[in-house]
Amino acid sequence: MADILVAYFSRSGTTERLAGELGRRLGADLDPIRARTSYAGAAGFRRGVWQSILRRTPDVEFQKDPADYAVVVLAGPIWAGRLAAPLLAYVKANQGRIVGAAALCVSGSGGAYPKAFRQLTALLGRPPAATLALAERDVGAGKAGVKLDAFAAAVRSRISKAA
Repeated sequence: MADILVAYFSRSGTTERLAGELGRRLGADLDPIRARTSYAGAAGFRRGVWQSILRRTPDVEFQKDPADYAVVVLAGPIWAGRLAAPLLAYVKANQGRIVGAAALCVSGSGGAYPKAFRQLTALLGRPPAATLALAERDVGAGKAGVKLDAFAAAVRSRISKAA
């Protein structure tokens, strides 16, 4: 079993950039979650928000089996205070296959969004071992590094405890 997988959905590229930075810090494999539905532009953003509110799960594609990893970092945007619909779809498609989990979320405000983390906890059957919520503006301004370092340390700690 490999150590860490960062599975991520990114609409605008912000989460993709964070996933890459986190992957480098952890020496983790990356697995982009691709939605068959387009979320481009304003219409795509509205579609995504409504899907998240209604807890709809679009068809998604991914390459790696999360059961092959000790920890899967689930990364994606927050839409309307909830997990982005493609990330929700990924978690539902892999229920019972995610051994250990951590969560990284990005939003306009950077709020903790307890509803999103409760939703994730319910799907996983346990809370994520580590969570991080970041504001998109902080990521864009390069101010997320210290928080990302602390999150990476928490994820590494999860690996150490599992060993």
